[in-house]
Amino acid sequence: MQRHEGLLKGGAHGAALTPGRSAESRMVLMIEGTVQPRMPMDGPLSKQEILAIREWIDSGAPPWSASLEVATLDIPRIRTQVRTEEGIASLAFRPDGNQLAVGTYKEVRLLSPQDRQVKVRLSDPTNTVRALAFSPDGSLLAAAGGAPGQFGEVKIWDTKSNALLRSLRGHSDCIYAVRFSLDGAFLATASYDRLIKLWDVGAMTEVRTLKGHIDAVFSLAISPDGKHLASASSDRSVKIWDIATGKILYTLSDAGEALSTVTFHQGGRFIAAGGADKKIWLWKFSDQGVELVRTVLAHSNSILQLTFAPDGRTLVSAGADGLVKLWDAESLREKNVLDPQTDWVLALTVSPNGKLLAVGRYDGSLAIYELKGSGI
Repeated sequence: MQRHEGLLKGGAHGAALTPGRSAESRMVLMIEGTVQPRMPMDGPLSKQEILAIREWIDSGAPPWSASLEVATLDIPRIRTQVRTEEGIASLAFRPDGNQLAVGTYKEVRLLSPQDRQVKVRLSDPTNTVRALAFSPDGSLLAAAGGAPGQFGEVKIWDTKSNALLRSLRGHSDCIYAVRFSLDGAFLATASYDRLIKLWDVGAMTEVRTLKGHIDAVFSLAISPDGKHLASASSDRSVKIWDIATGKILYTLSDAGEALSTVTFHQGGRFIAAGGADKKIWLWKFSDQGVELVRTVLAHSNSILQLTFAPDGRTLVSAGADGLVKLWDAESLREKNVLDPQTDWVLALTVSPNGKLLAVGRYDGSLAIYELKGSGI
């Protein structure tokens, strides 16, 4: 077997691989048969073997060792006395609203919002699916997670065939947020490793790493004009990034404790965030800058999720106090409170037409509420 340094050095044709760019690496071109002679000489590799090599190169081609494998622990098998369900950690509606993706432990379930019946199960993720996103045209589904303390992972499926297209690795810890750009050209991921990464969707390669947070990054949002990225971190800040340059434009440090969620208003006028201090923070966003306009003590425990409804008039919040609340998006006046939830709401999303609110809970239960006018 070639030594790692030998592959990087290469021979008469140059380096055998280019870290981070499997599509340009001679080794990949040879094993795929694009460049002759095709390798290995004793027969072609399987699709899974080629995919594993591409993933290794795209993740930076680190020297191989046992530490690169997913750690296995000798955990005794303890049978539960009652039936349990895997917690729902993420949700996403397809842009046409006809499908809801549900992220759980090692699985993504695709169901119909109308009858709530599971139509497809995608079972490739390594661990809990902590974030989901459909591409703007609905042709791709990205599921993010990874192995805690080892690597972040994004699985990308073709939604028509349900075929796994690629598995992206680059973060050194779990991914908690994933977002497609409005044109579908790139993918943004945020991780416990304090980093944000941008990926080229066409080439399926990492193109930029955004550094600035000093603690875990839990949430991402993209502005309606597609020019800005907002990130919420355990370092108590929201940062606004220029997507084209990767530079930090603003750091919003008003919150007193860790922030777990951030969302852009559909009109681009406001940014809302929430976290451990139990407050919703609302900033006005414009070309002139960012200004804190309102804050409210919204829950009696940490705020876990926030999202604006598509009409821009309602902000939905979920807290560790077991409550889901609806707020006026500008005044932060409380409009409605849903019946107490059966467990923490780890995921919530509003359908593209604004008529349905999907809520995923830690106990594995899913609820879909009808939104009428200003409330339920």
